[in-house]
Amino acid sequence: MIKQKDGIHIGREKNFIADSRKEKGDANIVSHAHMDHVHKAPNPVICSDLTAKLAEARTGIKIETVKHSNVRLLDSGHILGSSAALIKTDGKRVLYTGDVSTRDRAYIKGFKPVKADILITESTYGLPPYLFPDQKEIEREIIDWIQDNKNRPLYLSAYSLGKAQKIQYLVKKAVNRPLIVHGSVKKMNDIIEKHTSLEFNVKPYKENKNLLKSGEGIFVGPTSFSNKDFLNNLVKNSNGLKAGFSGWCITGAYGYGRYDKSFPFSDHCDFGELVNLVRDVNPEKVYTHHGFDAEFASYLKREEGFNARSLKTNQTSLTDF
Repeated sequence: MIKQKDGIHIGREKNFIADSRKEKGDANIVSHAHMDHVHKAPNPVICSDLTAKLAEARTGIKIETVKHSNVRLLDSGHILGSSAALIKTDGKRVLYTGDVSTRDRAYIKGFKPVKADILITESTYGLPPYLFPDQKEIEREIIDWIQDNKNRPLYLSAYSLGKAQKIQYLVKKAVNRPLIVHGSVKKMNDIIEKHTSLEFNVKPYKENKNLLKSGEGIFVGPTSFSNKDFLNNLVKNSNGLKAGFSGWCITGAYGYGRYDKSFPFSDHCDFGELVNLVRDVNPEKVYTHHGFDAEFASYLKREEGFNARSLKTNQTSLTDF
């Protein structure tokens, strides 16, 4: 039984629930600490230790972690601490990817697929046009752009957990300039620095705006902060440049009018990588969810010969479509 309700429900003998907000199953799995995946109910969860620390910092809720003999966590390559889950239930091996990337990026290693009978995968970029350039080329382009604009303040927008840390990592590789970060980014930096070997050596935004006005600093903040009036005024008055980082910019529509430059830097698989992931797992059945789920399932069935369907709310099996 596979059902999407509040999270993804897996199994008949035991109810494994992945990435729910409040549902309580026999076992609750949290794939990573982005807010749309964090379990907010006061229940023990199965997740990595780093995901628990990051989720606690974001929610203020104490996270109790447990292990389960039928659940094996695998690094999903999405953000630090993110996990896919290989679940043994009802005589089947079920692989739930959570958000996933098979590409190595900055300091993070991509997901290594494993064999399973059933695959449940995200399909954020599940359309053929979403093919990213080589990751090393993307990172080289980002570094070159930063170096080419060494005398101008730069305002870089990325998710405060995950992508923001990778962008800071690339800035440090490119130049020796002060890194000024939004409070939400610094909060995540602090947890990551405490529990990993990464160091960002940043300065908080509020106390260091002068370093941006003078052209010395480089700012990293969340995407939601990028179009605030006061930030736009600061960019304009300091003769700065704004950049965004997302796989969506492949189509040319991402951040139109918001950024001076955008880069197709993504923490998800592109279309080709999703197809290869499915091939590598070689499951009997594939369930897709999020993004272009119906389109990707249709492609897998039509072009690759897989028994694939998109997972919609309250559908319980592949025959319920």
